[in-house]
Amino acid sequence: MALLLATLCSFPCVQAAESIDAAQVEEEEIVDLLPTLNRASSPDESMSPDQAEFTGNPAHSMFSWWPEDLVLVPIPGRTPEFGWSIAAVGGYFLDLNTANPETPPSIIGGFGWYSENKSWAGGVAGKFNLLDDRLRVNLAAGYLDVNYQFYGIGNDAGEEGLSVRVEQAAPLYFGNIKYQFFPRTFLGIGYFSSTIDTRLRLDLLPPEWNVPALGVERRIAAIAIPLEIDTRDHEQFPRAGWHINANTMVFRESIGSDVETETVNFSMNHYLPMRKRDVLAWRFTTRATGDDAPFYLLSTFGGRTDLRGYESGRYRDRMMYAAQAEYRWQPHDRWIVTGFAGVGEVAPSYSDFFSNFLPAAGIGGRFVLSQKHKLNLALDVAVGKHGAEFYFGVGEAF
Repeated sequence: MALLLATLCSFPCVQAAESIDAAQVEEEEIVDLLPTLNRASSPDESMSPDQAEFTGNPAHSMFSWWPEDLVLVPIPGRTPEFGWSIAAVGGYFLDLNTANPETPPSIIGGFGWYSENKSWAGGVAGKFNLLDDRLRVNLAAGYLDVNYQFYGIGNDAGEEGLSVRVEQAAPLYFGNIKYQFFPRTFLGIGYFSSTIDTRLRLDLLPPEWNVPALGVERRIAAIAIPLEIDTRDHEQFPRAGWHINANTMVFRESIGSDVETETVNFSMNHYLPMRKRDVLAWRFTTRATGDDAPFYLLSTFGGRTDLRGYESGRYRDRMMYAAQAEYRWQPHDRWIVTGFAGVGEVAPSYSDFFSNFLPAAGIGGRFVLSQKHKLNLALDVAVGKHGAEFYFGVGEAF
């Protein structure tokens, strides 16, 4: 995930934080923090699709003066990159299409995020579904200040495991618009802009030397071309269907960027119902970066989404892929047990793949806080090439 986008989501608000170093600046993910609120305000179509009925905002149920369309959600989390963290997401639901009740509600909202290693982020965003959901508009602005470990570029650097501490601070702005040209298929255009202040901290030197951080500031700006195909039965907790995303970003000096390069990101999720309440889910993603990209735009591997078991950013290069499968077994209304496994790689080119596989596998548990409002506490333990990692948050990895 991206520099700012990476800090925003745990599901998604801190999920993105797993790739905080801007390695995957995919603009829509900052707006994806808003569907988080659907977990606190929409019916549980996935866990009990025939019985759950929307009963309203939980806060409104406790406080009669609370606006029913205003939702606030605290989100705890933990990742290897940042340690423990807390996020707060708030949003106001807008019913802009009363004539068609099947149109998802539009949302405007804000977020704040703070982690154990003193990284933080905050911002505002809007997600608008218009014209019977044929037109989708996403807008966001935010600021982040984050700390993470930089291991270098390439497989050898990842294997060595030596790192320096990087501090990055940046404002971020973007917007995009997508239109449904075919059923469940959206194509659009967007713009992304940020000024990234990157500093390397030489922590190995004696503190009495008082060596200043080595820093550089660069502006990046890109035109984005997003494509989305979505046949899921539910946006937040699907049991069936496909979700395919492709996003091309073109960074050019002519639109205000100090660097000229391209990134192409593709992901494909599939959900298959099993037995009465179980789900078999799998995900494949790949990412390519053009020449002359700064290190924070290169592709990284790992994190809570791709794959658990590796610190996001330890393996970094121009190309990456990750493939994983997960079985979600629900033996009880309040409990879900998961088992997952996957593999991936980074490489300087696609022809260099299949030479340094990075496998991972693990198990997890979910405690269903609310069946009707889709609040699941998640704990995953994953084992990768360099040992075990554990993750704590809300919601599924993908």
